[in-house]
Amino acid sequence: MATTSFDKSFVVTDQESIDRIHYDLAHPRLIKVAKRDYKAESAKGIKLLKQRLSNSETC
Repeated sequence: MATTSFDKSFVVTDQESIDRIHYDLAHPRLIKVAKRDYKAESAKGIKLLKQRLSNSETC
């Protein structure tokens, strides 16, 4: 993910936009992140990789 500095001034004069910004800042969105079992996913991935490689011929 790229990171950058951002320094620019904005002037908002529309009252509806100002009210919307205040509302959005007062009511942040909640983000739900699903819990994952990394050990189980890793084991499944290794199993699938072995299954795929077992069918390939070695020279």
